[in-house]
Amino acid sequence: MVDWVWWIGQSVGFLGLLLGLNAFRQKSDLSFKRHMTVFCIVESVHFAIMSAWSAGFGCLINGCRAFASTRTRSKTVMVFFLLVLWSVGLVSLVGFNLPVVAESFRTGDFSCYFNEPFRFLPLIGSTIGTIGLFMLSGINLRMSVFLCSSLWLIHNIIVVSIGPSIMEVSFLIMNYRTIRKLIRDKRNGEKS
Repeated sequence: MVDWVWWIGQSVGFLGLLLGLNAFRQKSDLSFKRHMTVFCIVESVHFAIMSAWSAGFGCLINGCRAFASTRTRSKTVMVFFLLVLWSVGLVSLVGFNLPVVAESFRTGDFSCYFNEPFRFLPLIGSTIGTIGLFMLSGINLRMSVFLCSSLWLIHNIIVVSIGPSIMEVSFLIMNYRTIRKLIRDKRNGEKS
């Protein structure tokens, strides 16, 4: 029996791969951020279909964050996105079971969040990416995104998300190449 939902989810993931590769080709920070916005929204749909809720919400928040970072470098806006990311992310880690969340805060027993610790990887990666998008530029921005992609890759492999796993490997390669080009351009600019 064919699981059509799984195949649809993987197809959306592969679409995200193509959009993401285009984003990582961009040497302009603004163009990179705009392309990342579209990519993140498509990936949030993929993860929702795959029932990887924390990753899906992380991608959706990342898309909004990437869009906001094209408009402002405000630390207040960055902190807002970090608070939203972690608030939604922590709730999603327990399957949006609000009574469990309330009980954990009432008793101080937060062990419910650590049933599947790998689910923290998208949150940590997205935190690094958020700081990069709002606080960094050029090579440093790309380095923060490289680390973010590494954490997402580990997560995607664990949840058997084929398209996005291939995508993150591709992103790491493309981002590495772009970092090398930016370094070369910087050296050539300094010599002129």
